[in-house]
Amino acid sequence: MLPVANKGALNGGRTTAPSVFLAGPGVFLCSFLVYLFTTCPTVYLGDSGEFIASAFCLGNPHNSGYPLYALMGKLFCLIPLGTVAFRLNLMSAVFGALTAYLTYHLVVQLTRSRIAGWTAGLLLAFSATLWSQTTCAEVYTLHAFFVALILVLLFRWHDNQGLGRLLVFAFVVGLSFTNHMQTAMLAPAVFLFIVWSNRKILFDLRHCLLLAFFFILGLSVYLYLPIRTEAGAAIHWGDPNTLSRFFHHVGAGDHRHAYVFTKSWNAYVSRTLEVLADTWRQYSFFWLLALLGWYQQKGLKWKLFWFLLFLFDLIYSVFLNIVSLEITAFQIPSAIFGAVLIGLGLHAVLRWSPASDHARPSWRRWLQTAALCVPVLPLSMNLYQNDQHANYTAYEFGTNVLRSAPAHATLLVEGDNIVFPVAYLSLVENARPDLALYDRHNLFFKMPFLYREGPTFYGKWEELRRIIEDELVTSRNDVFIAVFNEKGLSDRGFDLIPHGVISRAVPSEKFESVFEETTNPWPYYAAESFDGTFYRDYMNRTVTGYYFFKMARDLIFRSQDALAAGIMQKASSVAYNDHTLHGDIAAFYIDIGMLDEAGKALDVFSKNTTDRARLHNMWGYYYSKTGDVDSAIARFHKALDAKPSLYDAHRNLGLMFLEKGELDRAREAFEQSLSLNPKQPNLISFMKERGL
Repeated sequence: MLPVANKGALNGGRTTAPSVFLAGPGVFLCSFLVYLFTTCPTVYLGDSGEFIASAFCLGNPHNSGYPLYALMGKLFCLIPLGTVAFRLNLMSAVFGALTAYLTYHLVVQLTRSRIAGWTAGLLLAFSATLWSQTTCAEVYTLHAFFVALILVLLFRWHDNQGLGRLLVFAFVVGLSFTNHMQTAMLAPAVFLFIVWSNRKILFDLRHCLLLAFFFILGLSVYLYLPIRTEAGAAIHWGDPNTLSRFFHHVGAGDHRHAYVFTKSWNAYVSRTLEVLADTWRQYSFFWLLALLGWYQQKGLKWKLFWFLLFLFDLIYSVFLNIVSLEITAFQIPSAIFGAVLIGLGLHAVLRWSPASDHARPSWRRWLQTAALCVPVLPLSMNLYQNDQHANYTAYEFGTNVLRSAPAHATLLVEGDNIVFPVAYLSLVENARPDLALYDRHNLFFKMPFLYREGPTFYGKWEELRRIIEDELVTSRNDVFIAVFNEKGLSDRGFDLIPHGVISRAVPSEKFESVFEETTNPWPYYAAESFDGTFYRDYMNRTVTGYYFFKMARDLIFRSQDALAAGIMQKASSVAYNDHTLHGDIAAFYIDIGMLDEAGKALDVFSKNTTDRARLHNMWGYYYSKTGDVDSAIARFHKALDAKPSLYDAHRNLGLMFLEKGELDRAREAFEQSLSLNPKQPNLISFMKERGL
């Protein structure tokens, strides 16, 4: 049986008051109303645009496919309320509020205390991370809902240990996997809990077959992926309509190779501390109540169950996915476990009474009132951070990208915070149907096959993309590229002309004539959110920072240096911890010879970046422009010590050796650079001109 208090001891013995029975719905309603008034009104940054567009067109988003989210999202798309983006944001709010309600239900199920359930449910509801995910279209509140539901069903099975309840549990677990694979991290704790409670039920062949059937029945939602791919869905990421591609996509093959066990042990120690700090941030000193609740659990089985839940959630966040915690919400399952244990600990406190009979009633009333008011603390502390009702950043930036291109132009897009808002605007709101849109990673808006050597290309995608882009630029008049970091497009076969938040791609021989014809798109941009005072998370800071950076860059090209300086400072201060942006600011200043400003930007870059190779390469570039060749050479060597495969550092080192008249060493450095990246036409031409 569950380790519960006396079943008659419900909130001091009073069980008939209407407020008692309204506590559960009250948790849902309070949570939902707060979420409703703080949700983003339109598409958000990150994966939001992709998920909205996938739900709208019943497509396949990035691995592992999230078919259940797409199907549930399609139902919310049909609600006649606001924009499609708002409807999907509303879906996140609904499942966030349902998670809070289920947490309330879990605590009541374990303690019979609705006051403890109320407090635990709303503490979770207003915790920083869960709340943040209710303001935008994301998969995490649906995942949180399933985590809480799985615990509810598991504990209900534990009450009578009937096979029927376990079959329902198996089906829901399978269904949960079709939304998010992180469900797998519950397996060790759940398996041990079931075996410890009733080992016979899992070692009966008939039972195992039935459980497997219901689990696979839940998993069968994944058949949506090949079905929608074959149907020609507008978004068919990974094309999972063959068995190999299906398992590769569902198993997150692309992400697994990039994210799983790819860091040093020092990095993992740092990551662990970061995860623990973020987990502590959810409840702060209320974790002491969780510790008390864990300690109060009767028997080793329950203590080990909760410990394993936390442990494997930590393992997932540290070792199995290395995306920044500022971008992705990993600790929500731990927040749910913590909220339940806080409820158990609070129940233990509420049951404690002073020795004096006279003081006992007033003490209990005081404790109950205080417990009911506890959720006001996280509500007030996290409100500013999670109030996104005025945030149109993704919508406005995506709109500005599309407005920048003239009629019937070709637009190449790259980067989640560009591609996904543009995907939403194009596929859901049918914005700019005249444009030829192409995704540089060939995932959303497929590139045209322009390979002239035959019907089949053998080689890397980057090589084919270069061929396609060069052909597009030479064969079409208006070709534009939307990326945040144009420096990443080095060694291309064409030049770029800044054009607002995008760039125009032109053949080198046409650069001057096209540059003189360039118009100013800035007066036509939507800019309300970029000057807004709402809280910006890392992604919003990055996009806003790049918006102001590109504005300042264009002002400098128009000789408005004084105005540009203030806006560039705004870009730096808004995106204060984005080392990539500060590196781009420094590189831009170095390129145009504003070395004092470049030095200041490099100082900020040095404080934030973890990419030591790029840092030293940038400083080397800076010293080369100041004429300090020896310092430049020293920095380029440090860059290569950090990353020997950094081909542009070899190239830069060669230029410095050439500056010193050391031709053999220059040739050696250039050849090393070309061996790492043969596609450097400018370097090859330069070497031929110099006889190297």
